[in-house]
Amino acid sequence: MTDRSDTNDPFSGIQPYEELSRLSGDEPLPPLEDPGTPPAMPPRSPLLTGLVLGLLLVVVSIALFQLLSGDDGDTTAGGPTPTDQTTPPSDTTPDDSSDTTLAPDDSSATTVAPSTAPPYVASGEPVPVAELLLAVDGVGPIKFGEPAAAAIGRLIASLGEPDNDTGPQVSTGAWGVCENDTERIVQWGPFAAIVVIDPDGTETFAGYRLDFSLGGFSSEAADLETLSGLAAGASLRQLEQIYADFDVQTADDPEIGPVWLLNSTNTGNLLLWGPLTADDTVRGIYAPDACGRF
Repeated sequence: MTDRSDTNDPFSGIQPYEELSRLSGDEPLPPLEDPGTPPAMPPRSPLLTGLVLGLLLVVVSIALFQLLSGDDGDTTAGGPTPTDQTTPPSDTTPDDSSDTTLAPDDSSATTVAPSTAPPYVASGEPVPVAELLLAVDGVGPIKFGEPAAAAIGRLIASLGEPDNDTGPQVSTGAWGVCENDTERIVQWGPFAAIVVIDPDGTETFAGYRLDFSLGGFSSEAADLETLSGLAAGASLRQLEQIYADFDVQTADDPEIGPVWLLNSTNTGNLLLWGPLTADDTVRGIYAPDACGRF
């Protein structure tokens, strides 16, 4: 059996404590490592590291929650609070059309309906119906261009209270007033007086239309005639005989249908016109359109 101190032992001949055997009791121990080597840091505790990370996660979670939830009184940055959305500001003025909390009487004051316009009243001397002759420049002594209050007032004094007064309204062109201008139509049976209202509020008597399609045959206005004696209900042949010295033509109006036209033989200007029925009966007598004249 071989001893362990044989030459096959790799540590054979090494004496680790050889230097210590040479020391006497009074000599200091030799240094075990180089004095210039910096001291090693103690290893970090895994438990302490996990605790620090956990506290950081809690702090971050609380901060994110507060950032996302925001203030209870302001759910949107820069936006109105719920109180602002449901309660109008205390300084909202009554004429603010966007304020839906206004009382009905306040909101209606912002728009004047046609029915609120002052009605025309009778004025001036009444004119007998036989003298209210339909002409190119007016009705008897009541002339186009007169203030409407005076002209319509005198018609009321002559024909009585009107059957209808539209009040100021935007024109569609149906009554001969320029489209989008302001007009006012006052009616007695089949006879309508046409008023043009300027942007400044000036009201001017500007035309008339006698038309049996408006009804009211029992009205005194149904008996109105032209200066030459033409009345609604006459035939086209009678019209041509009455105005033998004038230029009488017929045409098709895109809105009205068949119409008759009375033109001056000297100037060619339109004097009177009106609708015809299918059997060539004069259904109405119109003054020239007011558009462009007033």
